[in-house]
Amino acid sequence: MSLSESPFNCPLFGLIFSLGLALLFPSYWFVDRLLSCAVATSAERSQGWALRLLRLLLGVPLYLLLFLLSLPLGILGLLLWAPLHQIRRPFCYQKTSHVPPERAIEGKGTFLFISANLCLLPDGLARFSNLGHTQRRTARICNLLALPRASKEPWGMDGKSEDSASLCSTNDVLAMVETHKEDREFPSEISVGFPEGADFLCLQEVFDGRAARKLRRLLAPSFPHILYDVGPSGPYRCGFRFFNSGLFLASRYPPLAAKYFCYPNARGEDSLAAKGLLCVKVQVGVNEEQQRIVGYINCTHLHAPEADSCVRFDQMSHLLQWVADFQSENSEAGEVAVFDVLCGDLNFDNCSADDHLEQTHHLFEAYRDPCRDCAGRDRPGALGTLLRAEHLYHEAVNTPENMKRTLQSLDERKLYLAPPLPQNPSTDVQHWTGRRIDYILYRHSTSFPPTVVDRFQFITQLAGLSDHIPIALRLSVSFAPTTSL
Repeated sequence: MSLSESPFNCPLFGLIFSLGLALLFPSYWFVDRLLSCAVATSAERSQGWALRLLRLLLGVPLYLLLFLLSLPLGILGLLLWAPLHQIRRPFCYQKTSHVPPERAIEGKGTFLFISANLCLLPDGLARFSNLGHTQRRTARICNLLALPRASKEPWGMDGKSEDSASLCSTNDVLAMVETHKEDREFPSEISVGFPEGADFLCLQEVFDGRAARKLRRLLAPSFPHILYDVGPSGPYRCGFRFFNSGLFLASRYPPLAAKYFCYPNARGEDSLAAKGLLCVKVQVGVNEEQQRIVGYINCTHLHAPEADSCVRFDQMSHLLQWVADFQSENSEAGEVAVFDVLCGDLNFDNCSADDHLEQTHHLFEAYRDPCRDCAGRDRPGALGTLLRAEHLYHEAVNTPENMKRTLQSLDERKLYLAPPLPQNPSTDVQHWTGRRIDYILYRHSTSFPPTVVDRFQFITQLAGLSDHIPIALRLSVSFAPTTSL
């Protein structure tokens, strides 16, 4: 069982779909450039008013005229493109030839997950988050994410793999689990660079099609399996959406099944995007009994407006039900499931009084948040992941090294991380973490083998390129060979 690469059963539909997109692109690009001329970032405002005035007086009328001239082609493209969403699979799949051979594994291993909100919207819209030049940012982000990978042997028989320092025996893992139950120190760190050897890369807000193409091309050597264009724009079961979900999943391991679910309750500006949940089942190997070893990874991006706690709460309930349905439909006898991970931008934190409703959702009974002590309180070492947009280009946070130094200071981080809601100037700085709205959660239950958090990282490598701080989670998993679903 494997995924087909084309989202259409008939190749002709794919050609018509691509033609429609090509006809739409000029209108899309002219509107994007018009917004880019009208909305300036703080870095551009610091260059003086003369250049801004020139862009407004010349750029806005020019791109408005070009947009109007391109409308006939755009309307024709829309008529070709929009109806095909009703029969199109709501995600695309890219598979490269660099697929590692299936390997026999036994009982233990580590998996590394990275989650990042890249804010790769069309340039004109990204500027509302004080981020411009989407294509330039994409090129730089791709170079950072596509660095050469360290060789990795995530599974081993006797801890003799090249990465044996990250492996441990079954007894060691069980002992570590018991230590974890006694509330051992949270293994977190602030890292300048992305960790090597990532197994899964879960990205949010990859809305721009050209940005997605660059990511796919440059990540392919490290991640042979990529799911993109998730939750299509256009007319769909949850209504018409101008943008897809922005979700993008890159994996070292082949997907066996995948399904997208669209949140039905979006409203306001968030109803323009097809936000939802992407559930994926991957095969990570086979054991000596030739049982298939699988894992589940779920990617999402919840409703954004801060005041709509009830909308996010309902989406979390939908999410839990959809995950259960997906795993029930796709589990097979004889398989061994070793992890179930949920990644994404949930748009609420665990320290804001305004987010109390989401903090107490039973999602946190099904999944464990390694940064969380209890509802409303994070563990020492946890950090906010949302930056103050107005300060993105300040010297204290405009390079990875500077951002790391700033985040390590209890006083300085308060100036650059988004504050809890509602803002309270009297908050004790010793317990101030900022808004941690990006999550990597993992299932901890008797249905899955013992799991231990080896390391949790807050990564500053995208300083000046995104308004979010990427995060990484390394899990150690140990299981008995006879355990199966």
